[in-house]
Amino acid sequence: MLRQRLLSNAILSAGYDEATGELELEFQSGHVYRYSGVPASVFDWLLRTKNKGGFVRRMISGRYDEHAVREHATPAASGAEPSLEDVLRASLERLPPRG
Repeated sequence: MLRQRLLSNAILSAGYDEATGELELEFQSGHVYRYSGVPASVFDWLLRTKNKGGFVRRMISGRYDEHAVREHATPAASGAEPSLEDVLRASLERLPPRG
């Protein structure tokens, strides 16, 4: 799926397939998640909103079937797939401090 870069502290890129209703998000942490059954309007709002990480938490996470497409090169020690919330938090922790 072709993804486009986003201006976001948490999400690096996003792609959408209108034919299948699949949304793919690549997080700054390197994780990639695919969501099924996402309406085109949700993708449009994601592109328009300023706070993309917040939008994903409120409007996408837990509302659509989700699965990891690719995990970061360094998998979690437990071997379990990280939650979307953990991926968002890790992306934000990589940012330089404000000041």
